Amino acid sequence: MRLVIATTVEDPLAAPFWQAYAEAGGRPPASVFFIAPRRASGLARQAAEALLLFGPLDSLRSWRTGRKMRRALLTDPQRVFPGGGAFHYVSTLNRGEGFAALQQAPPDLLVSVGAPEIFKPPLLRLPAVGAVNVHNGRLPAYRGLFGSFWESFRGEEWGYTSLHVMAPQVDAGPVLAEAAVRLRGRPLRQVLLEKKREGGRLLASIVRFVEREGRLPDARPLAEETTGYYGWPTWRDLLVHRVMRGRHRPGPSPGPATSASRGTE
Repeated sequence: MRLVIATTVEDPLAAPFWQAYAEAGGRPPASVFFIAPRRASGLARQAAEALLLFGPLDSLRSWRTGRKMRRALLTDPQRVFPGGGAFHYVSTLNRGEGFAALQQAPPDLLVSVGAPEIFKPPLLRLPAVGAVNVHNGRLPAYRGLFGSFWESFRGEEWGYTSLHVMAPQVDAGPVLAEAAVRLRGRPLRQVLLEKKREGGRLLASIVRFVEREGRLPDARPLAEETTGYYGWPTWRDLLVHRVMRGRHRPGPSPGPATSASRGTE
């Protein structure tokens, strides 16, 4: 099976995801495409956002691990993807050299892990089996950007990592697997790290299933009546979250995922 990963070098918390993926027996990718970020922000803004999100100590930890991870992905990606094939650094996968490279060697399974762009229909039609996205948020309630923040902002008791089939509409495809992480009362960075580990394990399970069965697992369609969509938090959102720390709840939390919803094995 030809597995292709689309991701970024700019995720400061990517290391535990790929470590958990490898430990769970995830197949090495045939190709990895590192896509340049779409959301340009200076160092000062990034530092200010991190301080509001995590506080000073966790911000420093994230900066250190992020710098180390970025250096590894740029200079020696085999350290992160042992046994991996080709590594490409592109501005987009929807056109140009990235799309041409995928056309020349189409994937069986295309997986987006934090890829900083919306994949267009011509790209989504290339994989023989399908395209899967790893989303940090419960679907469909927390579609869009930074679902983990909005789960915390809304005072949810549980946060989710969701793997879903990619569709032309953002985060609108059916859910293949999900895992719940206790959210309330915990530092956001701690929650994000646990979500990364859960996401890596779930992806390894999906990849093994595709290798074994030649298809994606049965998926749960999204319930449109509970759909929400969120953009990147504003400065006001970040300040309110820092002060309130998830104390303003809109209603009952859905509770943790069942064992059947956690994966395919």
